[in-house]
Amino acid sequence: MRGIRIPALATAILAALMLPVTLLSPASAAPSVSVRPLPLPQGGSPTVPYVAGHSGDFDVVDGATVVPVPTEEFDTVALLGRAGTGYLVRIVSGDRVPDRVVRVEPGKAPKQLAEAEYFETSKLSTNGRYLLLTAYPSTVVVRVLDAGTGHQVARHSFRLATEPLPLDVRGTKVVIGGWAPARTMTWDWSTGAVSTIANRSAYAASYATNRLASYTMRPNDAGACSVVSTLTSPGSTTWRTCTEKVASFSPDGARVATEPIDHQDVAYFVKRRSVNGTLLTTYTNPNGVWAAAWETKTRILLRSYANDGASWLVRCEAAACERAARGNVG
Repeated sequence: MRGIRIPALATAILAALMLPVTLLSPASAAPSVSVRPLPLPQGGSPTVPYVAGHSGDFDVVDGATVVPVPTEEFDTVALLGRAGTGYLVRIVSGDRVPDRVVRVEPGKAPKQLAEAEYFETSKLSTNGRYLLLTAYPSTVVVRVLDAGTGHQVARHSFRLATEPLPLDVRGTKVVIGGWAPARTMTWDWSTGAVSTIANRSAYAASYATNRLASYTMRPNDAGACSVVSTLTSPGSTTWRTCTEKVASFSPDGARVATEPIDHQDVAYFVKRRSVNGTLLTTYTNPNGVWAAAWETKTRILLRSYANDGASWLVRCEAAACERAARGNVG
């Protein structure tokens, strides 16, 4: 397996020696693994794009391709994803001016596609074709931009109370989470039609894998739960949890990476589960750990912090983990 250079037998023996006995009992067979980065062995570089660098000096790295990001001192960068032959990044300004969404591409000058206030969302569709934005004037406007040119493809206004969250696109249809009341909607920009398809508020979706995650109420409310379902049957329940939320779906939709739901107020673990909720692995770090990206349908990158505050990408295949690079994804 590319990247993971710990032999499987040695990994199993090492895990057995290091894990508490309770974690190996039949009742709790899924392992729990510390992913504090510096004690882990160094492995190969990430096989997906990521952001490397430090304040004011960032690059998008994708294998042998390194593309500078136009930043200033105190700026930070979030990678939205690969869009054709380029990459979309959100540059968070250190002096509170609006953030910038910029397209960077090898051999071409950076192109600013949009500006966004810190509370306004920006997301790249899973097919890499569209940039989905929210803007808050007197109403909330959902905008769809061409991820290559920045040309506006469509826009729709919602009430402020709706707080629309655009998540993904298929054809001319956008799936959107909303509130007041909690609901999941689709907006078809070819007809202008907005339809409610479920009475929970969607926060993660993938048309490519037919997956949807939604909240029963606002996630910082103590009684809030998260429900996984399909986009073709959005009102159904594949798995429900009131302590975790979906951070991402695997590329084939068979697994999910979860983090603590907001009302848990912790950031010490990521759990790898099957899409029906079966626990596969728990990854822990008292300094903080978050799901970053999937390299394959089973191999995940985690954003894990060292004692000195440095952000590392840690690669894990089940319980075998290693450092991949300093940096972040998303």
